[in-house]
Amino acid sequence: MPQFWSHLALSAACFAVGLSLSVPASATPPVKERLPLTMSGTGCSEKEAEIGKVLQAIPGVISVDFNRIPDHVLVDITPSSVKPEDVLHQVNDAASSWQCKVEIIEGCISAKMPTASVAPHQHE
Repeated sequence: MPQFWSHLALSAACFAVGLSLSVPASATPPVKERLPLTMSGTGCSEKEAEIGKVLQAIPGVISVDFNRIPDHVLVDITPSSVKPEDVLHQVNDAASSWQCKVEIIEGCISAKMPTASVAPHQHE
């Protein structure tokens, strides 16, 4: 009989440890996309706080960072919630009254590839 109780106690202890060590169900983090935006115009530098408020109010915007590159803002979005074009449209609607224009930076990595020409190349 004592052996039965020791097995039962051991099983209960293992069960308790197993519960405390169980891995929580992992939720897939939302996919995010970074929008590198450039700001041009005379009114941009004084209106960073206002532009930041406009961006933060857009559903799907995760974070806004003005501090990494001068005259630029990095905006992280959840593309399933908001499209980059919608972010750009909403912030430009607000910024137009401040003589400020916001555009997505097309860098060498993010730029669309040109279509191939069907005409043969001529060598000079």
